[in-house]
Amino acid sequence: MTRYLLSAGLARLADEMVGVAVLLLVASRTGSELLSGLVVAAYTVPSVVSGPLLGAWLDRARRPVLLLVGNQVVLAAMALAMLAAPAALLPAPAFVAGITLPMTSGGFTSLVPRLAAAGRVDLNRATSQDALLFNTAAIGGPALAGVLGAAASPATAVAVIGALSLVGALCTAALRVPPHPADAHPSLWTAVRRGLRHLAATPPLRGATTASVLGYGASGLVFTTLPFHLEDLGAGRDATGIAWAVLEVGCVVGVLAVRRRLPGWRPERVVFTTVALYGVTLLLWPLAGGFTALLGVVLLSGMAQGPTLPATITARQRYTPGPLLGQVSTTGASLKIGAFSLGAAAGGTLVEVWGWAPVSVILLVAGCELVAAPLGAIAARSPRDRPTTP
Repeated sequence: MTRYLLSAGLARLADEMVGVAVLLLVASRTGSELLSGLVVAAYTVPSVVSGPLLGAWLDRARRPVLLLVGNQVVLAAMALAMLAAPAALLPAPAFVAGITLPMTSGGFTSLVPRLAAAGRVDLNRATSQDALLFNTAAIGGPALAGVLGAAASPATAVAVIGALSLVGALCTAALRVPPHPADAHPSLWTAVRRGLRHLAATPPLRGATTASVLGYGASGLVFTTLPFHLEDLGAGRDATGIAWAVLEVGCVVGVLAVRRRLPGWRPERVVFTTVALYGVTLLLWPLAGGFTALLGVVLLSGMAQGPTLPATITARQRYTPGPLLGQVSTTGASLKIGAFSLGAAAGGTLVEVWGWAPVSVILLVAGCELVAAPLGAIAARSPRDRPTTP
């Protein structure tokens, strides 16, 4: 598992750097907010379609490691292309790079059960370690991109993304993943249909996916609203990175606090509970009268949200047969990324176009989280659980 953690960690660190590094690159070249928005959209939207296809391809591949290596090589090539492309053409390599997103997250994660079994590692422990990788990369990626962009140049930050992706590809090539049985390789389109049908027809998995996707989409509104809220508090928009880092630190603390108990709980119920708790903590954000107080509440929100990710991963593992796990994982990642993108766009529109106060948007997000949890619980009910009319 050590090789896996290194490979997946490098891949996710590079991935988390892209958003900040590319925004800095566009700003340094053009200063255009419109082009910045187009580049971010180009990077996030393609994964909605690429996830199911790449996941199905990964499931039926006899050597899935090669696909993950190729995925990282493509990301590295697109990083280099961004350095060479004229500013007006930056959305094109960003679009191609965005196709790789589901494999960086769900693709790697789908290998954990096989690698844990081969290495005789406890699956729950391996899953917690994998989830912590996401949080660590979410802290380190934007921070590293910001430091490199300020200390050297945005182009340097983008070049480092390419270098990390290539090193990650080399580390990934050293992984030894046990193959699926020979009869577990249907045609690509058959695999896509099976995976989507399984995701939609398995009640606990459907419920966990519903709650996590809706909750993550609502968090997208906070992503674009938080800079305005910090400005209202007098901290300035530049403090946004600090706030997000504190949130991710809270997530790490939350995972570490409950990871030994997680195996004994139904994962979908953990998702419903933590999504609702996250919504409750968001209600406290408007009450924070200063930046320091807000950071304390943000840390609490991270602690509430932290177990959501390992519980979601566990739900996919527990309720999905091995030959479909890659597609279910990448499809879940695609849905969350797509929902987050829509939420981010909606948050910016509410504040800048419709004139909503940032506090109002945060309260809206809290309400959305509190609604997402019961909607997920309803989606998790199977027909035999529902009362019948006598």
